[in-house]
Amino acid sequence: MAFLFKSGKMASNVLDSMLTNAKAEKAIKDGDLVVLGDVVTDTVYGNEEYDMYKADYPTAPTTDEICIVDYAGISEGIISANVYKLGVKLHDLTIPAGEPMRIRRLALHDKFWLGEDNFASAPTVGKFAIATASSGQHTPAEDSSAEGYTIKIIAKSGFTAGMTADKSMYLCEVVKLA
Repeated sequence: MAFLFKSGKMASNVLDSMLTNAKAEKAIKDGDLVVLGDVVTDTVYGNEEYDMYKADYPTAPTTDEICIVDYAGISEGIISANVYKLGVKLHDLTIPAGEPMRIRRLALHDKFWLGEDNFASAPTVGKFAIATASSGQHTPAEDSSAEGYTIKIIAKSGFTAGMTADKSMYLCEVVKLA
């Protein structure tokens, strides 16, 4: 299993307005596709948080403004009621419902890496993938004729997790947006 997002050459790496934050009412995986709704109401002060949105999976992937989750969390565990966060960002990270997450707004020609499980089925290098309705995953496609958000699969690479290198990730480029 490999849910993974790693930024490559992306507008959001240098343009702060392309980065934002969101909360979802369900658990979301790193690298999932989401759409943003209204801003969230602050639970302490009761006013709107200017940079925290409600997020959910796309319902109309051909017309929705698709964004991608780049979870800034790291592995954590609880020992004797203490929360320990150690190391660097790994893979298969899940953002619990109601927890803040980093969101990247996408631009044409953004390049990024996705894990094999960020796709509904195995993608093919040189082919394409589109957003899936009611899911955070990409659906592989033969061509780029679909309307709305589309990425091209540029390359496939293995990555090491611990002592094993049995997982795959794919270099993707945004070729179409809604």
